[in-house]
Amino acid sequence: MKKRGYFLSIIVVLLIGTMAFTSENVLAEAEWTEWKKTECLKGVDFRAKKGRYEMSRRARKWEFQFRNRYNATIYFNYKAISILRKDKMRSARTSKSRIQIEGNLESKVFTTYLKANKEIVVDLVKIRFGKNDVGKNYYKCDNVKNK
Repeated sequence: MKKRGYFLSIIVVLLIGTMAFTSENVLAEAEWTEWKKTECLKGVDFRAKKGRYEMSRRARKWEFQFRNRYNATIYFNYKAISILRKDKMRSARTSKSRIQIEGNLESKVFTTYLKANKEIVVDLVKIRFGKNDVGKNYYKCDNVKNK
C-alpha cells in the first residue's frame, strides 16, 4: 500500500510540474503589434511580436522592427525593456550592432530576449542622420519623454 501511495505522489508531482512549466504562453503570438513611437524620435516607430518563453534564458523571445519616417538615412543603437520596468531604461542593455535604415523604409526584423511578458518599450541611443556614421557627435532626442 505504501508503494502505491509513493507512486501516485510522484505522478502527481510530475504532472503539476509539467503543467507549471508548459501551460502558460506555449504558443507564440503570430501577430505584430501596431506601430508605436519610440521614446526618443518622432519619426521612428517600432512594432513587436511576442515569442516563446525560454526557460534556459529565463526570458521571452521578442522580435521587433523599426520604421523610419524621415527622408534621411538614420543610424542608431536601441534599448528594449518591459514597460513595467520603464523607469530602469537607463540601465537596460544597449544593442551591440548599429542599425541603419534608409529614409522612409522599414528595417529588417531583430530578435532579442527580454524579461517582459506583456509589452515592451524601445528607446534609441547614439543616433546619427546622414550618409556617414562616423564621429563622436550624436543627435539628441526630439520627443519630450513622458515620465
